[in-house]
Amino acid sequence: MEQASSFANIIPFSPPSAVTARPAATGRKKLPSDGILRNAVKILYSIWENSNEGMRLTDENGLVIAANPSFSRLVGLRAEEMVGTHFSAVFADVENREKMARVYESHFQARQPEPINERRYVLWTNQTIDVEVCDSFVETDDGRTLLLSRFRDVTSEKLTQNALAESESKYRGLFANSVMPMFQSSVDGKLLNANRAMLKLLGYSSFYELADLDIARDTYCNPDDRHGITETLRQKGFVVNAEIKLKRKNGNIITVLENARALHDEGGNVVGYEGLLEDITARKAMEKKLQEYVQALESSKNALAELNAQKDKLFSILSHDLRSPFSSILGFCDILLKEYDQVTKDDQLQFIGYIQEAAQDQLVLVNKLLDWSRIESGRIKFEQSELDLHDIVQKSVNSLMGLAHQKQIKLHSSLPVNVRVRGDRQILTQVFVNLLGNSLKFTHAAGTVSVELAEERPEAWVIGVRDTGIGIPEEDLHKLFKVEEKYTRKGLQGERGTGLGLPMVFEIIQKHHGSIEVNSSVGLGTLFLITMPKCGPTPGDVILLVDTDRGVHLLHSRSVKRLVPEANILHATDGAEAIETAKEQAPLLIIADADLPDLQTAEFLRRLKSDTHTREIPVLVVASHPAEDFRCELKRAGALDVLPRPMTSEHLSEAIRHLEFFTKHSMQS
Repeated sequence: MEQASSFANIIPFSPPSAVTARPAATGRKKLPSDGILRNAVKILYSIWENSNEGMRLTDENGLVIAANPSFSRLVGLRAEEMVGTHFSAVFADVENREKMARVYESHFQARQPEPINERRYVLWTNQTIDVEVCDSFVETDDGRTLLLSRFRDVTSEKLTQNALAESESKYRGLFANSVMPMFQSSVDGKLLNANRAMLKLLGYSSFYELADLDIARDTYCNPDDRHGITETLRQKGFVVNAEIKLKRKNGNIITVLENARALHDEGGNVVGYEGLLEDITARKAMEKKLQEYVQALESSKNALAELNAQKDKLFSILSHDLRSPFSSILGFCDILLKEYDQVTKDDQLQFIGYIQEAAQDQLVLVNKLLDWSRIESGRIKFEQSELDLHDIVQKSVNSLMGLAHQKQIKLHSSLPVNVRVRGDRQILTQVFVNLLGNSLKFTHAAGTVSVELAEERPEAWVIGVRDTGIGIPEEDLHKLFKVEEKYTRKGLQGERGTGLGLPMVFEIIQKHHGSIEVNSSVGLGTLFLITMPKCGPTPGDVILLVDTDRGVHLLHSRSVKRLVPEANILHATDGAEAIETAKEQAPLLIIADADLPDLQTAEFLRRLKSDTHTREIPVLVVASHPAEDFRCELKRAGALDVLPRPMTSEHLSEAIRHLEFFTKHSMQS
């Protein structure tokens, strides 16, 4: 068979450059379609020569009949080198050429062109190429059937696609495995994607839970925060370190920094957002705690400076009071030593009396000063117990009844029984003796000094010590309880004071968590009002419940009472109140709801465990469907256990069975 070397030999036409005008053959009429045919041939030739697709014609045996320039460039051989050879000669896979020939023969006989498909070839140069191949059968004028194969080189596209796929895979890996919470969201507030760190941050176990949420309503504490962020994204295209508060699934509040950017379509329209979050809750708590420490140090510094100023003033006053009597004492002693024979017996007795009186006054002053100092410095240990103020006041009245009778003053108490407080019996007795003694000093004969219950409040007693004496000038009232002022006056019968009695009373009342104030009018008398908290449960017998819902409080109280019938159950409605109550009452156990209105539960636990007064108190937290990471977080913060809501007696019994007071208080399951 004669071999062809170009497409022009297969289809009977001449290249456009060879087409010339010639007269029509004798006896042949020129048809109108001749010009159209010549134009079609010209077009087909141009397509063959200039197409970007490689084109190859093969016969039924797989021999190459023709190849266009693009195919020559693709395989690295000239058309003349390929024509007449088997099409597989351009491939490096010599071993499979027979198989390729059989497949080709079967395909050719079936006359069914294959759809476009991708293939990877290794060329005779060992170069690997990726191509899209499209086969079709064509008929020549002489009735031969040939296979036209078109090849489009997609090697670069495949490399780009692979690189893109690899990049996307790396991005997905970074997104999924990043320790930073990452998200993608729609403009209307739906999460489109979130990584594992994001789920953990918000306390969800599945993305599908998050996908059902409205971001602004369900995760932002303040929905306006998201509006502000999206507005910034719309205007600037990005937001950096926006501080916001989010709600976890369990309701706990966390503080995060958000960094995000807007996603745009080809038209520049915002179609969504993506970004990452940084949990700074612990950092904010530490900053707050540090700020509190700084403020406390500043307050301590100011208080210390004020205290030093007070002490300087006090010592200045006391140095005069302590020195002055010694001049008289030493003077009389000097006379007695040097002029003993010349001084009459009566003068000697008088001088010794002066010395004794001055020494007694100094002793009283020194004792008062030492008492005040011990109270101020905390060296006096308060023996706290439950007391009835009726008994203490009556004892104080009885001890001064002789002095009142001598001064012809009516002294009595109308304080009822069962005015119960917690305090130190001896020190509180000293308070009332001091106040009543002062009143007797400044009340005329036929006057009255009394103790009464001025007011009963739900949480406190207000006791009044009243007299009908000469009163205290208004400008001196603010000096009474300040030790640095050392305010003192002589009594109506010349009695002298130290100026330390009322400051000491003030300190004692404060140590008992109470307060004292004074109302007085010159010539009409004076009223001291002492406010003291009512006696609460005995420390050690208390179980503290912390919750905001009254119904929950009642349910938990019933569960506790079933186990500890004799327990005194106290109630706090927020974390701050619970901490203060725990410091004052030292409860056996604290049962706290996980959703405190003012503090995150973990922060509440950390504050309890960082205070020496409350760190040993066991704490149970009650939560609805507590997640395992939330449970672990609370246990790390100091929780004994996390119980499901509603808590039952069985839950409580199981959680505290190993505690020491379980047997101490004979709890029953």
